Amino acid sequence: MKRHLVLAALLTLTPLAHAGSGNAAPRAVTPFGAPKALPANALVRPGQTWVMTGTTAAGERITRDLKLSAQAPEWDDGWDFDADNGPFSWKPEDRMILAADVLTGMMNDSDIHLCLGMIQGSGARGVLLSGTLEELEVEMDRLDDATGEPRTTDELIQAVRKAGVNAGTCTLTLKR
Repeated sequence: MKRHLVLAALLTLTPLAHAGSGNAAPRAVTPFGAPKALPANALVRPGQTWVMTGTTAAGERITRDLKLSAQAPEWDDGWDFDADNGPFSWKPEDRMILAADVLTGMMNDSDIHLCLGMIQGSGARGVLLSGTLEELEVEMDRLDDATGEPRTTDELIQAVRKAGVNAGTCTLTLKR
């Protein structure tokens, strides 16, 4: 699995979780080139609300609304949006969306949920990592060691299993 995808998710989770606030996480400077303009027909756009649904590895069913701010996203090897509950990144070249609900976990002293989804049609389907920040860091380290670059949801699930990561399943759909 691409190292930078996993590291990007971890980097965006860490400052917000340690700060304990709903404010946007600081952005890292990136060597990936100049910012691009978000295409007018982009799958993910400012102001949208996405719904993350899933089942954790422990069998808990979750549903979270993830409201993207009206602010234009920043390019960092993908589009990084400010969202009310945590980071939301769309990686069009990798056909992947990384979405996290950090705020609910921090406010309720419960698990943080991170969906790594492969784009399918107008949404995404993938794996759901759940736990404390420390537990997610361990799982991300395992994912970092996974080989290959998944092109489909099934390949993503296989890579996660091969890495020994305890994950559930998730979907991301645009709220209408």
